[in-house]
Amino acid sequence: MIGSKNEQKLSGTIKNRPEDFIVDEIPLYEPCGDGEHLYLCVRKTGITHDLMVQLIAKEFGVKPRAIGTAGRKDRSAVTTQLVSIHLPGVANRAVSFSHDGLDLMWQDRHTNKLRFGHLLGNRFDIRIRDIDPVKVTTLQKRLDVLSNQGMPNAFGVQRFGNDANNHLLGAALVANKYEELVALILAGDDRHHQFAKEGEYKKALDAWPMGNPVQQHVLKCLVSGKDFSRACQRISKTMQKLWVNALQSFIFNQTLTRRQEDGSWSTLLVGDLAWQHDGGGRTFEVTGEDDLQERCERIELSPTGPLWGPKMRMPSGDVLKAELEELDVLDMREALQQNDKRLAAGARRPLRVPVKNTAIGSGVDEHGGFVRVQFELPAGSYATVLIDALLNASL
Repeated sequence: MIGSKNEQKLSGTIKNRPEDFIVDEIPLYEPCGDGEHLYLCVRKTGITHDLMVQLIAKEFGVKPRAIGTAGRKDRSAVTTQLVSIHLPGVANRAVSFSHDGLDLMWQDRHTNKLRFGHLLGNRFDIRIRDIDPVKVTTLQKRLDVLSNQGMPNAFGVQRFGNDANNHLLGAALVANKYEELVALILAGDDRHHQFAKEGEYKKALDAWPMGNPVQQHVLKCLVSGKDFSRACQRISKTMQKLWVNALQSFIFNQTLTRRQEDGSWSTLLVGDLAWQHDGGGRTFEVTGEDDLQERCERIELSPTGPLWGPKMRMPSGDVLKAELEELDVLDMREALQQNDKRLAAGARRPLRVPVKNTAIGSGVDEHGGFVRVQFELPAGSYATVLIDALLNASL
């Protein structure tokens, strides 16, 4: 554990400005120098992932689907990452471009599109503001603990949306509770929300602020006389997937919290599916071999939690029983195990991940004092979770 429940919690802020949150991708492979896909290494500053894709697609005269990335990066950050563009029949020549918030670092060619997940991890360089720089000593001790025993691999709060309810939307969607889903989509305390709650859908649509396409599409359907099911069909597949992924993430976090509370989050139980950290995500069932615990202590292996879906590999014994009981609390057991095209295939996710190449220090610049933390995490893990663990002494 990082410390006792009585250990001091520290206050601090991150992402005050893009340069306070620097992320460099650690690529899974390097481009080979030839092929139909142009690979760009770009530095993105203070713009969204979607805007970056739009700018690059426009620059090269292609559809956004021709653009490949290994992952989505924060807007409030300076990120260096690879982007691929499918350019068949286009001569291999040097290109140059620059937009506000987007700079080209280097370019090369490769034979395949860059796919989501084609990434070993990310290297972070983060400045924590609004904190006494003297606290760097306390944070160093906590960072050492994370380096030695791994970081809880929770999904960050950003996974659940601005209203922290994406998982509830996902639950209503997979359970085909369309009236409940519409109520969640249109919920709120403003005048237009009240119209929707009262079934005054035309008044709600007329009063609804621009820039809310999900709510507006649903309301238009209801105004035209369509039922809740038909209205929900107007929601984009991308948004539906986001909600379902949030549901999967919420359940995973519940499993992780339970195993943190009983002390088994960093040890292997009989029936667990063990994650091989250097094995490309392969898992195997734990049947009781004693030598596995030594490998677990070295963070070569870790227990896994569920990302529920029809093709997820099941643990066994008491491990499976506990995970299924968590689904019963949400009344989600049947919905999440059925072969539904809206669901991701399902997977296992390690309950913890290694934290590598750490460094910490303090300083002062024109914006005031700060603590600077540097570390590497595997792909799919959240730097914000590590910062929260440092500040709140939670592990």
